[in-house]
Amino acid sequence: MRPFLAFLCCLLLPPGEITQLQELREKGLFFQLREALEQPGWKDGETLFYRAVVENRFGRESAAIGDLQKFLASRPQPPLQRTAEEELAAAFLRAGRYGDSARALGEALRATPADDADRADTENSQELYQALSDVPPQSIEFGESTPLQASRNALGSWDVPVEANGRAGEWIFDTGANLSTLTESEAARLGLATRETQTFVNGSTGKRNPLRLAVAPDLRLGGAHLKNVVFLVLSDESLYVAPLKYQIRGILGLPVLQALGCVGISAKGEVRIEPQARPAAGPPNLFFDGEDLIVDVRHGEHRLQIFLDTGANASFVYPSFRSALTREERAALKSKQDTTGGAGGVVTRMAEAIPSLRLEILDRSVELKDVSMLSKPAAGKTARDGVLGMDGLQGGFTLDFRRMRLSLN
Repeated sequence: MRPFLAFLCCLLLPPGEITQLQELREKGLFFQLREALEQPGWKDGETLFYRAVVENRFGRESAAIGDLQKFLASRPQPPLQRTAEEELAAAFLRAGRYGDSARALGEALRATPADDADRADTENSQELYQALSDVPPQSIEFGESTPLQASRNALGSWDVPVEANGRAGEWIFDTGANLSTLTESEAARLGLATRETQTFVNGSTGKRNPLRLAVAPDLRLGGAHLKNVVFLVLSDESLYVAPLKYQIRGILGLPVLQALGCVGISAKGEVRIEPQARPAAGPPNLFFDGEDLIVDVRHGEHRLQIFLDTGANASFVYPSFRSALTREERAALKSKQDTTGGAGGVVTRMAEAIPSLRLEILDRSVELKDVSMLSKPAAGKTARDGVLGMDGLQGGFTLDFRRMRLSLN
């Protein structure tokens, strides 16, 4: 992971310097890329690819699909073709067009060298989405608003009441889950048929879990009614957190949460779903890194990109965060072991402890205690300096996917 120290909060680029747009994209600095493209003086033809990328990363999938297809029709060189196809696949996936996503990944693989380190993961994703090619896109309808009360679980995250196939359950509200997930026993209890695949999913501990799929024709959260909801189905053992003797049964992942449009949970666990779009109130502070949510965070004069994971009880940071620490914060660092558990088991990692860390998100600040700074960056990720977990969201939060904004209560 490259440090983000040298980038100002509002990066100003002279119009026409396409190479700088390329550098921002390659470094994963999509907030700055979006801001750069908003400056006057660019020629639309030169910036089509970058505008399509920004559309995709900031939740405008329909516009991104059209512009990426237009760009690909110009027959770009293989490296850029591969990137554009991967962006197109991500846009199709968030639109629920699984077969189209698989086809785009197939085109990306044709432009990928045989010895590329990411090839196996891309092939795995292609197989997964191909297995869902006959599933209609997920849809949602909003009825009369119904009060929803979330409850704290043993992991420190929120369990939200749901109804699937007419049967009640309580599942984790998890922005860190690329797809919603069920244990084998929970899928069986709901009467869902499973689909075998030759694919795997990486758990939070890095372990590869073989997976099956299930599709729930009917899922309700309060007044929201979703259809054709895709679930990963993992063994009960894979979602058992042994140190806490806690069995995870279900996880509401990002595709469901994004479909809600605007959803929040108060400090007391009151769940709010807002079917109507909110008035515009400033630029977005969230973007998609693949299927992950990245939030724009400030620490002092530094601008950082943090993975938003409401399924994690504790926040932590990666080595790139060190350059944002003050001299006093660096002097107070102490060695520690960081233990984390999730799908796949429990792992212990070497880290340094930051006794106190203040982060700013929009007009709110949050004070985190005993924050682990890991010794290694996130594997294969270039766009993040850490993870924001539930300890940073204790006062309540709202996720507005229509405006791509996270706000703290």
